[in-house]
Amino acid sequence: MDASRLPPTDTVTRSYELYYDSGCYDRRYPGPNRATQRLVMDHLPPSGHVIDYGCGSGRYLLALRDRVGTAAGYDISPAAISLLRRKAAAFGWDDLAILGPDPADLDRHMAEFGPADVILCLFGVLGHIEEAAARQRALMQMRVLLRPGSGRLIVSVPNRLRRFRREQARAGIAARGLIHYRRVLGGTSVILPYQLYDPAGLADELGRAGFTLCEMRPESVLPESWLLHHPVLRGVERFLTPVCPARLGYGILAVAAP
Repeated sequence: MDASRLPPTDTVTRSYELYYDSGCYDRRYPGPNRATQRLVMDHLPPSGHVIDYGCGSGRYLLALRDRVGTAAGYDISPAAISLLRRKAAAFGWDDLAILGPDPADLDRHMAEFGPADVILCLFGVLGHIEEAAARQRALMQMRVLLRPGSGRLIVSVPNRLRRFRREQARAGIAARGLIHYRRVLGGTSVILPYQLYDPAGLADELGRAGFTLCEMRPESVLPESWLLHHPVLRGVERFLTPVCPARLGYGILAVAAP
């Protein structure tokens, strides 16, 4: 992520340091959203090259170990990077490239291994970039990292129709979905920026960054933390997601071509 250019990066980084160091993130999200993971597998060629952009502790990336030929995870959080290193070592995944917090690591990775077949930017990573111009720079960087023509970006963002209604009311219409929310992590209260989206807003940002939209759908209908902890709700979700329009999803997921 071209995060070194973002004024709020230090705030986001410090907050996520607490999130990962406290263990709160892995307890809340112990694994991938299965529907999203299936979509990733559908677009990733055997022995392909994947970059997880904003990988966190690797809940999506680690599940791809047996499918990929080349893989990299990038994050601005040193705590996330350290945790991913430990998890990769436990998996015996010695050649997983773990990058960051320096965004130039991504350029060096591409110079050595070539463009990616798939880039993941999942579960609100894009939304935590507060400034619109900085989000555009991040998306354009992802486009450059992708294989021309066949490469795919899989990105998901929070839906402003379903999320943080109170915070949106407090921010006002002029904020256009940009809110700040409070979370208590390890006993410490932190405030994080979050850009919320509707389908048109996400399509517009992708288009202005040079992407062609291939598909848009709900990331999930029910809150993701529910799905990861309650098998019965996962069964319900399997019926809901295929019939739900993107505008009603808890999150909005898009597939885009460079």
